[in-house]
Amino acid sequence: MNDLMSLQDKFQAYLLQDNHDIDDCIVGTESVPIDVRLMIYGQAYRSRLIDALAATYPVLKKYLGDDDFYQLTEEYLDAYPSTYRSIRWFGDQFSAFLQHHSHYSVQPYLAELALVEWTMTLVFDAASSPILTEVDINSLPDSAWETLRIQFIPSLHRLSLFWNAIEIWQAISDGGELLEPVASSLPVHWILWRKGLIHHYASIAEDEAFAMTKMAEQHTFVLLCEGLCAFMDEESAVVRAVTLLKGWIVSEMVKSK
Repeated sequence: MNDLMSLQDKFQAYLLQDNHDIDDCIVGTESVPIDVRLMIYGQAYRSRLIDALAATYPVLKKYLGDDDFYQLTEEYLDAYPSTYRSIRWFGDQFSAFLQHHSHYSVQPYLAELALVEWTMTLVFDAASSPILTEVDINSLPDSAWETLRIQFIPSLHRLSLFWNAIEIWQAISDGGELLEPVASSLPVHWILWRKGLIHHYASIAEDEAFAMTKMAEQHTFVLLCEGLCAFMDEESAVVRAVTLLKGWIVSEMVKSK
């Protein structure tokens, strides 16, 4: 077992660090020498990771074009070697990589586009959960509202974006023309979630983003109403809180405990 582990460590060192301590463990032939055998495995390993990035970021790939995208993925492999047992999670730093890239950092909408695509994969892969229904909420006694707390479903994610990255993503996903990037002076808040097997997304107002943050932090419904008073008068805040809660329930965003 120790010999096997040592061999695995050497092979990993070759793949990730181009360390050739493994050379003595490889049998070469005149037609296929040791360096060629190792190169085949090394190239196959990198190709598989690049294919995984292309599968995770198809819209970004189309936006950049094949040549620029594959050059970028080669650089990403060097900067962020895979550290996961599952290839599913490789690419989690792609948005941050673009944000600080010497060339692409001046195009910040690309980092946001990558963030949207990555978040879409999280939405798809999130666990399913029972959904709170209107019947459930309407059956609550009046006394329950004072301490009411809710939990959002695992697939719900929230983003604040300065660029029209979601519109770009949607246009390319639908096979349409490439949209020009457009910046907002203030961030636009978005929610992304899965309803059944279908992705959904929507932009939300500032007060709803505030409300979702508070509820995600397990504030009570009463405290939510008090917090919304920063946006409107007290009576309107209560109505707004009830409206938001019902909207989340109808949209199947709230988890049944």
